[in-house]
Amino acid sequence: MPTPYDGSFPQFQSAHPGTRFSDWLVARAEPFWTAASEHPFTRAIGDGSMPDEAYTRYLIEDYTFVTDLASTLGYLVAKAPRMQSKSRLSAFLALLTSEENDYFLRSFKALGVPASTYETAAQGATTRAFADLLVSSAGEGSYADGLVCLLCAEWCYLTWGLREAQKPRPQAFYLAEWIDLHAVPGFEAFVNWIIDEMNGIGPTLSANEQNRVAHLFRHMSALEFAFFEAAWTGKTPDLPEEFRQI
Repeated sequence: MPTPYDGSFPQFQSAHPGTRFSDWLVARAEPFWTAASEHPFTRAIGDGSMPDEAYTRYLIEDYTFVTDLASTLGYLVAKAPRMQSKSRLSAFLALLTSEENDYFLRSFKALGVPASTYETAAQGATTRAFADLLVSSAGEGSYADGLVCLLCAEWCYLTWGLREAQKPRPQAFYLAEWIDLHAVPGFEAFVNWIIDEMNGIGPTLSANEQNRVAHLFRHMSALEFAFFEAAWTGKTPDLPEEFRQI
């Protein structure tokens, strides 16, 4: 696993000419960024080896999270400094509440999950921690705070989605379509827009603000890993001590 970079953004740029703020965020988030984006769960989606019970756990947790993600996008739409930014975030919010919701309902039916199960499911501890960090950063923090958390969540999915899309298409439609949703040009363009938005804002932040958003990105990466791990194993993983005091 890669080791974390502990230096400041200016130090990182000096040592690695041509790199961007987003590159520094990833370097600061290791080894959690790689652990999340390369988790065995994500690879099992692409090669079709996903156990039904693991994917059912995952879908139920992710379904409970959709409302929190929608709330996050709402906060960011309100705080975005430019109309173009509000437009991009609003368009993604509309997509989230239409196409993805239909996917969940069809997938639950195929996996034999009754509506009474997913409609009344309570979030697990890992999902709750993930959602709390995302929503609180967007709602109580700055635009940069919320944006960097959204960036981590969506960029991780684009990373594994593009990778798994290179494999032969899995037979189960709910695996194939989940890859499709996170490897299509529209989603890639949206994530690249978030990256560009963060790269425009990040260098203008104070040193303290840069360190804060880097910590948020690192914390989100650890929670993303924990989310996949909980679905894969059926057990709630312990977070490193550095995040338990936040």
